[in-house]
Amino acid sequence: MKLEGIFETRGSETKYSELPGFFCEGIPVRQDGNPRTFYHKVIVLDEKTVITGSFNFSENANESNDENVVIVQNPQIAALYLQEFERRWQEGKQPSSSKISCQ
Repeated sequence: MKLEGIFETRGSETKYSELPGFFCEGIPVRQDGNPRTFYHKVIVLDEKTVITGSFNFSENANESNDENVVIVQNPQIAALYLQEFERRWQEGKQPSSSKISCQ
C-alpha cells in the first residue's frame, strides 16, 4: 500500500495537523505549493474509491461540524483524482525538518 499526503502549508506544522506525525514516521508528505489556500479534501483508495467532500478528517469535523462526505467507487474517476494529486504533489514542497519536532 502506498501512502502519501499533501497538506495546506498554513498550520501544517502545528500540533493540530497530521503532517508532523506522518513526516516523523517517514510517510511521504508535502506542503502545498500554491499561493492560495489548499482546500482539497480527498482520499483515493486502491485506485478505484474516492472519498471527498467538505469533511476535514478531524475530530472537530466529526463531532461538531455539519459536514458532507461522498464516496465514489469508479476507477476512471479515481484516475482523474490521482492525476490531480500528482500535479499538486509536483508543485508541493518538502516540509522543513527544522520546523517539525519528532519526539
